[in-house]
Amino acid sequence: MRAPGTRPPDVPAPGQPTPPPRPGTWLALLLGGDRRTRIRLQQWLIAAMTYIGSSAVLAIDHYFGWLGRNQLMLWVGFAVASQAIFYLALRSGLSTRSRDPALTVSQILVGLLFANWAYLMAGEGRAVALMPMLLLLVFGAFVLHWKKLAVLTTVALAGFGTSVVALQRLRWVHPGAAAQSDLNEDLLYLASLAILLPVAAFLAAQLSRLRSKLRAKSRALASALDEVQRLAEFDELTGLANRRNASHYLAAQHAKAQLDGSGFVVALIDLDNFKHINDTRGHDGGDRALQAFAAAARPLMRGTDLMARWGGEEFLIVMPATSAQGAYDATLRLLERVRTLSGESGSPLSFSAGIASYEAGEPVASTVARADRRMYIAKDAGRSQVCMTG
Repeated sequence: MRAPGTRPPDVPAPGQPTPPPRPGTWLALLLGGDRRTRIRLQQWLIAAMTYIGSSAVLAIDHYFGWLGRNQLMLWVGFAVASQAIFYLALRSGLSTRSRDPALTVSQILVGLLFANWAYLMAGEGRAVALMPMLLLLVFGAFVLHWKKLAVLTTVALAGFGTSVVALQRLRWVHPGAAAQSDLNEDLLYLASLAILLPVAAFLAAQLSRLRSKLRAKSRALASALDEVQRLAEFDELTGLANRRNASHYLAAQHAKAQLDGSGFVVALIDLDNFKHINDTRGHDGGDRALQAFAAAARPLMRGTDLMARWGGEEFLIVMPATSAQGAYDATLRLLERVRTLSGESGSPLSFSAGIASYEAGEPVASTVARADRRMYIAKDAGRSQVCMTG
């Protein structure tokens, strides 16, 4: 049963990428499982669909008799080969060695080449070859910086101007083809592109800029959420886990003990004469004492242990897979280390501690209460000691 307010496992969180296609589908086989590779191949797939659409338009051009069959097959063959190369480079991860892992610039340049090629051979239907040029710049809107878009716009215009010159030369060589179009039409198309391409590039640059801003805001939000999470789980003064975090860890160890019979030991620590430290050294001195204690204790903890500031000058240590005697010895070592901090903290420092092992079937609160009781026994016995009985 799902907890109230939680999201089903197959529904992505707002702003999160769509999960990969389920294994076994053709799309999963085509795009793969790696998230970044999948995004790059989705962009490639859009480009591939554009080539398929352009091939269909050129096939209609051929049907009307404006384009030869051999020219059409040659264009389609090279287009298929180029897209296969891009796909293999992206799918294999070979493209990640490039500064442009998505190969966006390369795909746009190749697209411009095929668009100009189509314009040269499409006869009276050559105007349709201009449309993909506008789409090509939008293709890079979410990836490229505006400076690269400006360079690509210049390249596109220069490439089309070269195509116009080449086409005019062909007309001189083959005068019979001049009836299909003339230089005036080509210059009109060139003027149209000179207006529309910069506009498309500007819009693409605006989209790219918005994307960059959204990315920066997303990073800032993620950082803020991390900080909120840290403050929710850790004590700001000492850097140790806070009581909420320790309670969750205790509950997890309790559940584990019920499942596999493993145990854990709790040590409850209270700094001795802390009120005196506050009265004589001020609250800043008390804070420094707490920080010094935490800094001394942290290196002595195992990776599986959790030490938390339980409240005020009280600290709780949860030690899984440890005997009571092992926990007692470890706490004594910590006490010896803390006693050496007198000169560092500005006041003599020690603590009283109680040790309690979890007993099968008891609530966690009972284990902590037993450790708390033994801690007070240690205080009543003269402080600066560890008690594990009573």
